[in-house]
Amino acid sequence: MRRLPTTLVLPVLLCAAGCASLSYDLSSVPFDVSARPAPAGVATEPFTASGKAVLWVHGLCGKDQPDVGALLLQQCGADCAGVTDFRVEVAASFHDWLVTHLTLGFVRMKTVTIHGQRSARVGE
Repeated sequence: MRRLPTTLVLPVLLCAAGCASLSYDLSSVPFDVSARPAPAGVATEPFTASGKAVLWVHGLCGKDQPDVGALLLQQCGADCAGVTDFRVEVAASFHDWLVTHLTLGFVRMKTVTIHGQRSARVGE
């Protein structure tokens, strides 16, 4: 009976070690960004941008995260009036998984994908 809790805790800890958190700052973006859908009647254009997040040696040697604000500016451009339906997801593709496992977990790689609806300024 004493082994049962250990066998249940170990898989949970291993799954938690694979989780990734991403912090980003959108204060430098010159237009409004919202997770809400666009209001009715507003013309929008969908966009997708991606980057890589890398954790070096379990975070002891640092981590590289994409600049979400810069990716958003690059994808939407200066003529953007705002972004609606904004989503950021972090997931591992097959190549990310392969790099992570070939390096024995010392390099953990994830793909950061940004989705949203871009609306242009009125009159443009």
